[in-house]
Amino acid sequence: MGDNGENRDESGNQLESHSSLPFNSNGNRHSDDIQVPVNVDKDSPSDANDQNTSEHTVDKVPTIQKQPSSDSDMPESLNDNGISYEDGEADLIELLLAKQSGETAKLLDRLLGCAYGQALGDAYGLATEFEDRALVRQNYPDPAKLIPFPDYISTHHNRRWARGDWTDDTDQWILILETLMESDGDVQLFAKKLKSWIQKGYPELGDHGGMGLGANVSQVVHSTGYLTDPLAASEAVWIRSGRQAAPNGAVMRCSASALVHFQDKDKMTDTTMNMCKVTHFDPRCLASCLAVCLTITYLLNEKDENVDIESLIERAQKETIDILGDQLSTAHRDAFLWHTDKNRTLEDLNLDEPNSIGYTYKCLGSGFYGLRSNRSFEKTLNDLIRYGGDADTNGAVCGTMFGARYGYKKLPKEWLRVTPYKKWFDKKLIKCLKQMKIIN
Repeated sequence: MGDNGENRDESGNQLESHSSLPFNSNGNRHSDDIQVPVNVDKDSPSDANDQNTSEHTVDKVPTIQKQPSSDSDMPESLNDNGISYEDGEADLIELLLAKQSGETAKLLDRLLGCAYGQALGDAYGLATEFEDRALVRQNYPDPAKLIPFPDYISTHHNRRWARGDWTDDTDQWILILETLMESDGDVQLFAKKLKSWIQKGYPELGDHGGMGLGANVSQVVHSTGYLTDPLAASEAVWIRSGRQAAPNGAVMRCSASALVHFQDKDKMTDTTMNMCKVTHFDPRCLASCLAVCLTITYLLNEKDENVDIESLIERAQKETIDILGDQLSTAHRDAFLWHTDKNRTLEDLNLDEPNSIGYTYKCLGSGFYGLRSNRSFEKTLNDLIRYGGDADTNGAVCGTMFGARYGYKKLPKEWLRVTPYKKWFDKKLIKCLKQMKIIN
């Protein structure tokens, strides 16, 4: 997969070379521009010439992200165990939850579920990312058994990450979290953080660069004037695509906006749209982000644990359409409703269709599948990633919506424990929750 889409944008146009990107010791780019093939999404009842691709890359293999090769390469923060938990060390989030009670405890559980459902869904989906269903069945022939985590089969693609680690989806989710904690949703700050991440990753975790960069984001971020006016640069790239590029790279990271601004729906809406437009200007990308963030906002403000989920979804669908108005064509609105319909199945979504695995509405449909699930997190995500395709991104959105509904306590503790950089993530989230005045 990816041979025909090499270094091309969503419309199949040749990407300009970015030779200024840093190289690692093996001579590979830290940020990879290879894309899956570009073609029409054949399952969507949208315009016949809609073209959509994955935000991720499959061919070049840089050094493993977040996995220093020797003690001498390891940052001091890793050496002094400031990043990962030691055996037997108390989990900061478990300690935090144990101190809470009443409505605060319920809210905190859902907020943390939103965050860690994202990270776990992303990490688990890496097991089958870019594979088709036939290969997944070959590798994991018994559908009654869970694909093991983190001990899934190592592949040319997933071995670039440490076992149990999340990918660029959650890295970019954290970039939004940081932006909203440091500013009032400043798009220039997010653009600066995104470009820095592409070049450096998170150095304190042993990164040498942001891995998994897609062609759409690459073109936008490397556009002239991007840091000065990122929205204008993003719109220009979208216009050059023929206004047809609608990949999933914004919806995969968007729930951070709902987590931070769930107490102010208008602020959440504005922030969600701006954080999307920094790289993705298509109305379908906006619709995907709005639907996810509105739904999560409603969930986080819901007092009744037995919420009527279908009524909540209908409310989110209607409000998304109302907000975007004429920006959504009739065909794109119908496609939006089709992908979020209660009767939509994973079979319907055709997630491994090779020419459209990264279509934003496929990822959106995966998220609403997770939201509606009555099964455990493990079984819900296992069923999803067995369909292959852009499985880590689908898993991230599925996981964040599941977590926002059911909470952190419904996530598998043993999976959380083996996430290699959870302690680092815990500290960021605790700082965020204190700033939001959710906890003292």
